Amino acid sequence: MAELRQNRAKQKLRNNETVIAVNSSDTDMIDFLGSTGLVDMIWIEMEHGSVTWGDLGDISRVCDLWGMTSLVRVNNNDPWLVGRALDRGAQGVVVPHVDTKSDAERLVRGGKFTPVGKRGMGGSRQGLGVTNYIQKANDEILLIGLIEDVE
Repeated sequence: MAELRQNRAKQKLRNNETVIAVNSSDTDMIDFLGSTGLVDMIWIEMEHGSVTWGDLGDISRVCDLWGMTSLVRVNNNDPWLVGRALDRGAQGVVVPHVDTKSDAERLVRGGKFTPVGKRGMGGSRQGLGVTNYIQKANDEILLIGLIEDVE
């Protein structure tokens, strides 16, 4: 039976350890960074960068090969965008302008499966053959809301 990959960055945060992250969308560079063993997480920029949904799948697979967490910043707090980023292989999502409790709840709704959230189930590769996928995914997914404006 397959196992869901562990979210390296989230595990280190749980252990109160430092997480080393690098912003890159170049799969060759990510391969190199992975080979060093020094990088825990790759920041993938979709809000201010040129990464496409197709790119995201390739980038997340390279991160998987090296056990690095793939964290993508989407451009708004839309549950569909959050879920799609996760379906494409990201292990975490950063959402801008999460300035209220309601905004934070919306992020969780899009990023977690029931009973925690309302993320839809698609045919993504992450859950193939994984026992208790929904529970394991909810445990491993990292959701980050950027508080950018005080309300």
